[in-house]
Amino acid sequence: MCILCTSLVPLTMEHNFMLSLLLLLLITLPLSAESKCSKSCDSALASYYLWNNHSSLLYISYIMQSKFLYKVEDIVRYNEGIYSYSYPSQTRINVPIPCDCINDGEFLGHTFQYSVPLGDNYSAIASGSFSNLVTTEWLQNTNNYPKGAILAGGTVNVTVNCSCGDSNVSKDYGLFITYPLRTEDSLQSIATQTKLDPELLMKYNPGVNFSKGSGLVYIPGRDENGNYPPLHQSSGGLSILTQKKVVLLIIVCN
Repeated sequence: MCILCTSLVPLTMEHNFMLSLLLLLLITLPLSAESKCSKSCDSALASYYLWNNHSSLLYISYIMQSKFLYKVEDIVRYNEGIYSYSYPSQTRINVPIPCDCINDGEFLGHTFQYSVPLGDNYSAIASGSFSNLVTTEWLQNTNNYPKGAILAGGTVNVTVNCSCGDSNVSKDYGLFITYPLRTEDSLQSIATQTKLDPELLMKYNPGVNFSKGSGLVYIPGRDENGNYPPLHQSSGGLSILTQKKVVLLIIVCN
């Protein structure tokens, strides 16, 4: 591309230097933009593991209240076979959550305001109340309370990560579940459970060991009608800023 330009229009050494500098600037700037989100996808799902009989849907709807979750029925809509306020322990349910571009566009997620009861600490909030949707270290890094010194009645920011999908992988999936891995999980078990191709799950989670027993993966989820909603054109893929720079680079070279 650019070789053709220079062969048609002779350039001085100064022009060559300026063109090289401009191209370098255009090539390197998008690299930092790709790691940031440019637009939210509005909604996502969080896979909540009911670790004991006290993990009632009413409790979950209280601590994870949002514009998508006001009452238990809002959870029931996304979980086939759930009809009561309580659900058997050691099972998973999908909880609807907002998926926003937060922290100046650094990542996708949603922050819940958790009112701390007497005796709670970061570890109890992460592994208990929010069922490993966050980690203890993440809570410590995103809050001002010292470790083990959270006052009862205080408020802790609980930021749950989410995904909007990736147009480079597939445009067929636009709703994603934030899925905390457990010791019994594996790539094959999750693929069997969700009836999704293991290769597809790997493409959405490159380099992730699904048998690690901890950490988060993102898997396509079904909406309240039991369907996989497609990816919106404004979600996933390159950011708007990156796309503009790529187009500008082509204009300069031609």
